[in-house]
Amino acid sequence: MYKQERHKQIKDYITEHKQADVQTLSSMLGVSGATIRTDLNELEKAGFIVRFHGGAALNSAGFHEAEINLALRGSNVEYNQNKEELGKIASHLIQEREWIFLGLGTSSYYIAKALSQRRNIFVLTNNMLVANILGANPSCQTLVIGGIVHADGMYTLPDNLEKELENKHISKAFFSVDGARIKYGYTLTDIDAYDTINLLRTKCDELFLAIDESKYGKRTFLKIADMDFPHSVIINESTPAKYKQFYLNHNIPVYTSSILSSNRIGAEGDEGDEISYRL
Repeated sequence: MYKQERHKQIKDYITEHKQADVQTLSSMLGVSGATIRTDLNELEKAGFIVRFHGGAALNSAGFHEAEINLALRGSNVEYNQNKEELGKIASHLIQEREWIFLGLGTSSYYIAKALSQRRNIFVLTNNMLVANILGANPSCQTLVIGGIVHADGMYTLPDNLEKELENKHISKAFFSVDGARIKYGYTLTDIDAYDTINLLRTKCDELFLAIDESKYGKRTFLKIADMDFPHSVIINESTPAKYKQFYLNHNIPVYTSSILSSNRIGAEGDEGDEISYRL
């Protein structure tokens, strides 16, 4: 059984029973206790459960999210450490009471999770996973763009996006891409995401692309732009060196979790991590 399927069955069991022990899950899934303990560690990092000796219990703070996500998607978002890192970095770039836009995809979901305990965060989005996370925080203002619900991507899209965004101005907009290659630029698979990014580029002061390391070297269906167009990037430290060098050569602002005290932007992450800015 693949890990993704194990995680789904573990989530379903714990959602129903509120807790589970390692032995029960091991017998149910036909895998070793060590495998189950690794799975539980990953689910705890994702905020779904709280570990205890010999098992785990549903995280009460995440119970509302779990129920809604199970209803919307049939499962929670699969934990991704690289995207979680991007989300934490992005959260330090967002100030109170400035309007931001969070685009499609799970990278925006992880940005929302990093913002979920903040106060006075103002978000415009068409990402239903983002709305689910931030909607539970009464100190956040979350405005969802209305329209047709696209179940596969968990987003909404109005008939006339330009009219929906008329008279709206965004301080910062955050998006992800499906591919990034120096020769072919940034690419997407979803036409709706392509239209949204192109329109928001004209509506925001700063455009950020949060790109996890797995997207580099890939080329998909629709080209957004060359990689040197005006924007900022949020990347993992493990991003291939040639792409880091490309950004440096083209004076593209890069945000990572490296400790570069001489270029520190004045924010500290969880557990004292510094968020760095490189020209």
